[in-house]
Amino acid sequence: MSFDRFVANRYLRAKRKQSFIGVISIITLVGITLGVASLNIALAIHNGMRGAFITSLVGETGNLYVVANSLVDYSWNNDEVQALGQTIGTVPGVQAISMVRQEPGVLVSKQRRLNYCKLYGVIPKTHMAAAPSLRQLEAGSLTQLERAEGLRPGIVLGKDLADDLGVRMGDDIRVMVPRLSSPGLSMRPGALRLKELKCEVVGLFKTGNSQFDASDAYLLLDQLLMVLGTDEIQSILVNFQTLEDMEIGKTALRAHPDLLPSANVVDLRDLNQGLLSALALEKLATTAVISLFILIVALNMISALTMLVMEKHRDIGIMRAFGTPRATIMRIFLRQGMTLSLWGTFLGSVLGVIGALIADHYQLIKLDNNVYEVLSYLPFVVRPHEVVLVALGSLVISLLTCLFPARQAARMDPVEALAYE
Repeated sequence: MSFDRFVANRYLRAKRKQSFIGVISIITLVGITLGVASLNIALAIHNGMRGAFITSLVGETGNLYVVANSLVDYSWNNDEVQALGQTIGTVPGVQAISMVRQEPGVLVSKQRRLNYCKLYGVIPKTHMAAAPSLRQLEAGSLTQLERAEGLRPGIVLGKDLADDLGVRMGDDIRVMVPRLSSPGLSMRPGALRLKELKCEVVGLFKTGNSQFDASDAYLLLDQLLMVLGTDEIQSILVNFQTLEDMEIGKTALRAHPDLLPSANVVDLRDLNQGLLSALALEKLATTAVISLFILIVALNMISALTMLVMEKHRDIGIMRAFGTPRATIMRIFLRQGMTLSLWGTFLGSVLGVIGALIADHYQLIKLDNNVYEVLSYLPFVVRPHEVVLVALGSLVISLLTCLFPARQAARMDPVEALAYE
């Protein structure tokens, strides 16, 4: 065992002439432990919340949207759709492709309740393969959109949308699609017309996200195109096997030489970038605040070590008189401070990680679904690299706070230290 390590360990175990030096050391140890544990738990909460939100947007596997750029071409004809389908099919990781027509619409129930909606015209089989959240509905099935001749067209509604309208399975509902008529050869401007379709509710879905559940409605693609008087679509849903495949596929598809100039490749994270940035900023602010708390606690170490240096000035003078190098004296007091920091950081990391894992596994903190739509409990996601970064940050802060008293001890003049002994 080295000399500086031996002396540092003796100082740590020795009884203090001034008991409050030991009290400050204990407070510092406990403070670092709680600060590191709190920061790890806070980061785990942020990771869990962000992960749940992203999953609600892109799904467990990953969905991309290839949409028509309205500045270039609002929709694509059959030839362009086939070309896009072939281009998308060459991207690795693609699991399913669904052709979609989206239009704003108005739904009116028998109770004369009226609500705005986003109408999606889909092909049930291909869309269920591309949208896992619609494979199992609250009631009914997406395949019931393909109804026998003579029956009213079917419609599948979000659960919240159906509740707002006061409709249930089997109820009739009027679907109105606003269209701007062409002015023709007359001087009159184009007029807004409502194209109407009477449908029967054949399915209800609930994704847990009101962005979809309170506004989305699904029709058979051919029926929506017939109402609109067109055969063109303006979006394609692409499903991947994993989120990693989606990231790779998104980059590859955007750079694909055969992709139409009118096609934009996006996912719902791109459309909600503001909220994701706010979550990142909140995480940064939380980290900064708790790190400041760790810094304040670590500053107690300056007081403890400074008073320890004053208490041990005779020992320091003797060691210097016997030729002990200044660097060795400095390492003795650095070891004392860093020993407290190492134990506090280790205990804080263990407590924080174990606490987060237990809280997540047993779902200890329940949430109200009416407030947090995509969550029934508060998730905790521990990332090992963040635990390591928190530990390194704590050690660096402690090292910086130990330097001043350790340097003061190393600079002590042995003549002055022993003058009154």
